[in-house]
Amino acid sequence: MQITTVQTLSDTKLSKVFFYGLSCAYVVLLLLYVALSQAKGAAIVGVLIALYFARHWERVLNHPKYHPIAVVSPLAEIVILFVLFLQSGTGIETIVFVLFAADIILHYKSWYAVPFAYGGFVTYLVLWPKDGSDLWQHAFDLLSYSCLVIPIWSTKLLLNQRDMNFRLNEALLQEAKMREEMAALKERTRIAEEVHDTVGHNLTTAIVALEGAGLLFDQRPEEARQKIRVAREQLKQGLGNIRQVVKTLKATDGIAGGLGLEQGIRTLIIDTEKQTGVRFHLGYEVKSALISLQEYVMINVVKESITNALKHGRASVIEIVVVERQETIHMNVKDNGQGSASIVYGFGLKSMEGKIEAVGGQFSVQSEPGKGFELHIRMPIAKGDG
Repeated sequence: MQITTVQTLSDTKLSKVFFYGLSCAYVVLLLLYVALSQAKGAAIVGVLIALYFARHWERVLNHPKYHPIAVVSPLAEIVILFVLFLQSGTGIETIVFVLFAADIILHYKSWYAVPFAYGGFVTYLVLWPKDGSDLWQHAFDLLSYSCLVIPIWSTKLLLNQRDMNFRLNEALLQEAKMREEMAALKERTRIAEEVHDTVGHNLTTAIVALEGAGLLFDQRPEEARQKIRVAREQLKQGLGNIRQVVKTLKATDGIAGGLGLEQGIRTLIIDTEKQTGVRFHLGYEVKSALISLQEYVMINVVKESITNALKHGRASVIEIVVVERQETIHMNVKDNGQGSASIVYGFGLKSMEGKIEAVGGQFSVQSEPGKGFELHIRMPIAKGDG
């Protein structure tokens, strides 16, 4: 396995800004040194500039087979710099070495760049000793140098981490969007199956009854009328089922169209109160905007909870509380129904639990005989467009 030393900033635009800034300053200082030394070392400076831009060549940075150039070039450059500036005394060498170290830290991995930068600086202290300097003076110089190197290194790590978090967030949003589309498709598939199973059965029964009535109408008219009545009832049931499916589709489209969590819950409450007479108490304290997938899942859980409270618990009062605490949504749905000593996870509860866990939430239920049924959901906030 080939080990690489190259690691630039993950933000390519920012990486180019740092490169152009450092390269311009580095080249200008080298040319300034040539001018001050009356063209002494001009050929060496030309070699240094060529090596510098060679290891920053895109092919060297991006293709592993050229990475040996990136590994060897800094070693050759530091040796040439020492030869060039040895006993120069211009003061330019200090700034050049700092720029060179900053460039290495920003474009190479830490295990290579940090030892290289400190090794080069210690060598610099040895080759260019200050008059009267002692161990304490060297320690102070090393500390001052660290105050420059460590912030540059930390900045690189933080910028790369920020870019990584941004990319991860983008990937999560894409996944959430895909799950939302899959959830909508799954819901429509379920509705289509329900239409096929219920409405199809009603219509088939009605057709058979009408055909039978047609055969019996002349000989046994009373029995034919009975079959017509059966067909009429089946058609009424089928029409009712179709209306329910259309209402469900409208509710789903309304949620996806931007009603929001609060308005979606209130719409369910208003419709249920009109149809059943059940009383609702709603407490809603959420300020953050959620992604539509979370809204879709939570509204469907509320819908399923209301259905269970009416169908199994025969509740007359349902309390729904949705609050936001420390980047988490808490939702409780509690009814005053019959309750149960034991909770059996049937299709409905398993479906709700699966949907909540799919968006990173936690799902729990509790019930006691005569004390109704209570559902609790905890879900981290994945903020959408507020």
